[in-house]
Amino acid sequence: MEELMSWVDRLVMAVGRRPLGLSIDWSTIEARMGTALPADYKDLCEVFGSGYFCDYLTVYASTGGAGSSLVDVCEENWQIAEEDEAGRYYYAPYGLFRPNSRGGLLQWGASVQGDEFAWLADSSTSPESWTVLARDDAQHAQRFAMSMSEFVYRLLADKSFEGFGGFGATEEAPYFTPYS
Repeated sequence: MEELMSWVDRLVMAVGRRPLGLSIDWSTIEARMGTALPADYKDLCEVFGSGYFCDYLTVYASTGGAGSSLVDVCEENWQIAEEDEAGRYYYAPYGLFRPNSRGGLLQWGASVQGDEFAWLADSSTSPESWTVLARDDAQHAQRFAMSMSEFVYRLLADKSFEGFGGFGATEEAPYFTPYS
């Protein structure tokens, strides 16, 4: 029986990169987040490390060890929401996912245009079932019932995917640029 290719593998092929095989301390990162993270996100981080796709999309990743820009961004968002009423309003109606809470937005990426990409995280369900939520800088949101890696692949490489915020696959081959 033929094994299906994962969305991370498809993305690797689409951008023509070799997997890095990073060793990431997921137990420490997930303890700081207060939740398990989706397996495909962890795979994407181990394969690509930290960088951006198509001069458009940054996925908050890890470069190895216990460091994680996902945790850093979430902690910054938590601080903004605590200190500023406008910050709390910014995440309405979902609120922010917080350790030991039931649910809310857990931001995993952003675009150069100010779009934000998050999971609608819910600690009462498997992280593999979390929905992707894309929001533009005017707070228009769209849900995508797919994994984060499938969303990234479709956004960058699937010309039939309608994309988000005016961005979607183009005739140009997708690419990945690592942060130095």
